[in-house]
Amino acid sequence: MIHGSKLACPEKSSMVNKLKLLCDELGIGKESGDRSTASGFSVSLSRAKYVVKGHIVIFDKVWSNIGNDYNPQSGVYTSPKNGVYHFSCTVMSTGNKAIRVSLWKNNLKTVTSYSYHTYSGTLNLVLDLKKGDKVCIKQDYNENYIFSEPKYNFSMFSGFLIS
Repeated sequence: MIHGSKLACPEKSSMVNKLKLLCDELGIGKESGDRSTASGFSVSLSRAKYVVKGHIVIFDKVWSNIGNDYNPQSGVYTSPKNGVYHFSCTVMSTGNKAIRVSLWKNNLKTVTSYSYHTYSGTLNLVLDLKKGDKVCIKQDYNENYIFSEPKYNFSMFSGFLIS
């Protein structure tokens, strides 16, 4: 019932509750920088590394690990929830060597990057992941030397939850 321009108490309370629920659903009113559902990481190689073909490249220098979903001991990112994610990896080769790495989702090879001599190769991919899916970079070539230096961090891997 409306009295003048104000709602009676029962109707007002019900509408306020509905509005709060709608705002929560839409993410309206959350503080900027709310990380309760955020997940993302950026890691690099602190030095050049030999990696055996078929093995995971373990990027050991952690720049950020929001949500702690990247494991720097195993080199594997585990998705914390269903959603759309973006991943990127750049590796550099050196001398007359070549390097090829692939991004793996669980047991499925997705995209591959190749570099030769002193060039970098980069891969980027948007993936639809389920909670608990595993993502990593594996060395995928007979030559196995990935170049990096502590001062420059040429070889990197990163990923984050989009929505």
